[in-house]
Amino acid sequence: MRLIKLAVISIVFLFLVVTAISLLIPSHIRISKAINLLAEKDSIFALVADTTRWKEWHPAFIPNDSLNFPSIQIIPIVRNDSAIVMSLQQSHKQKVINGWKIYQHKGVDSLTLQWYMDFQLKWYPWKKFGSLFFENTYGVMMEQGLGNIKTHQSNRTP
Repeated sequence: MRLIKLAVISIVFLFLVVTAISLLIPSHIRISKAINLLAEKDSIFALVADTTRWKEWHPAFIPNDSLNFPSIQIIPIVRNDSAIVMSLQQSHKQKVINGWKIYQHKGVDSLTLQWYMDFQLKWYPWKKFGSLFFENTYGVMMEQGLGNIKTHQSNRTP
């Protein structure tokens, strides 16, 4: 009986310690990647804003790709002259805000396309600790997608 009581107390204490440590991890996580492109802003925005064209560059939507995600609901949130923001949500999962911003500087022949993903996490320790691996999954996918956009733009005929 004493051993069972010690085991229960140890498990509760361990859970409290893990939960306390997880509270040090922020609830809002943003992963951001950027690339410089020799392209027109309108052509980049046309490619990013048109979800039917995502199969041309977005790793999650390219047919026969190992990162293919089933049934993603896409809801546009913001579109202006320098930013596009959309909510992406897989069935039975939390939505992820995806945003693309274009930065142009006068006197420079290229532009910078930034892609970011915002995650809002619940307080659960497994959610917080799981977020430590987002860079390895989503970050790699974002870099691949931005590379695909650059390749797509360089292959375009004038």
